[in-house]
Amino acid sequence: MNTMDTHTHFSNPRKYHPAAYAMYRQMAAVRRTISAKTVEESQAAARWAQAWYQLVQRKLDHLQHAPRYLH
Repeated sequence: MNTMDTHTHFSNPRKYHPAAYAMYRQMAAVRRTISAKTVEESQAAARWAQAWYQLVQRKLDHLQHAPRYLH
């Protein structure tokens, strides 16, 4: 398994808001960081968790600045 692969089962991701999907992927990366068997795997998963965190923040910022009718 690729250490960068943080894929977990997320039924039909298109029905979820992009921020919710990104948050879910961040959670999966954090779990992978915690359960890593090697330092290298933990570091790689932590980088993915950080990247997903930044994406979550961008999505939430975008949503916050969206017109009210999109909320």
